[in-house]
This record gives sequence, C-alpha cells and structure tokens, in this order.
Amino acid sequence: MDITSNGILWFLALVFLTGGNGFGGLFGNRIPMGPPPVTQPEMTAGFNSQMIIDNLHELGIATANNNYETSRLITEQNMFMQNQNNTNLVNIIQGFNSVIQQLQNQTAQLSQQISQIGYQMDQCCCKIQTRMLEDRLADKTADAVALQNKLDNRDQTQSILNALGRFVAWTPSGTQAAGTAG
Repeated sequence: MDITSNGILWFLALVFLTGGNGFGGLFGNRIPMGPPPVTQPEMTAGFNSQMIIDNLHELGIATANNNYETSRLITEQNMFMQNQNNTNLVNIIQGFNSVIQQLQNQTAQLSQQISQIGYQMDQCCCKIQTRMLEDRLADKTADAVALQNKLDNRDQTQSILNALGRFVAWTPSGTQAAGTAG
C-alpha cells in the first residue's frame, strides 16, 4: 500500500471516531451525544415519576393477582357446587332407584299373592263343582234306588198276584171295580 491510501484510511477513521460530526468534536465544537444534563429538581421529579410508575405497576400486578385469586376462588366455588349438585343428583337417583325397586318387589309380591288366590279359587271352585256333582250324583242315585224299589215292589206285587191266581181289585169305597167284575 502506498502512503496515499493509508492517509485516506486515517482520515475515514477520524471521521468515524468523532461520531460523524466532522472535525467539530476534535476542536471543541462538540455536540452532546446523550441526554442533556438535568437539574436537582428535575432529577427529583424524575425519581418521583419513576416511583409513581413503579407503584402503579405494583398496583397493576396486585390487581391482576387479586383478579386471578378471585377467579380461582369462583372456579373453586363452582367446582364445589357442581360436585355437591352431582352428589345430590346421585342421591336422588339412588332414592328413585330404591323406590322403584320397592315398587317392583311389592308388585312381585302382589302378583304372587294374586296367583295364589287364583289357584285357591280354582281349587275352591273345583271342590264346589265336585261337591255339587257328588250331591247331584247322590240325588240321582237316591232317585234310582227309589225307582228300583218301586220296580222291585211292582215286580214283587206282580209275582204275588200271579201266585194268587185271578185277582179282582176293590175300590176304596168297598165295592167291586167297574171293569173287573166277572
């Protein structure tokens, strides 16, 4: 490299090192690069403002925490009430199931008793019908015996009359019957 190119590099380096302000930074014409200096009241006001901002930030965080805690408590309360409601529903369902089971048991018992009554009535009716038939049979047997006795008496009377020979009947008045004279 030659001297000319080294000179250009030094010149550019100085320009960049002075912050792009040209040679004013080197010769006392300095333009401040940061914020301007502040006074004591301005600094106090800045600290107070920062303290207010910090307090507002802390208040915002506390409010957010309170909102979160309130939301958590509401959610917890809702879950508790939902669990209690579910427990109540289960108890109601179990109560209904118990009542239904009792009704089914009573219905089964009543059905069994009705069946027993039906069987007993069938037996009773059969006994009554049998008794009635036995009574009718006894009546018919008595009638048959009476008829048989009459037949036996007639046959016996006929046999006696046949053994006597000729027989003429008399009327109850003591006179001979009209068609039997002779």
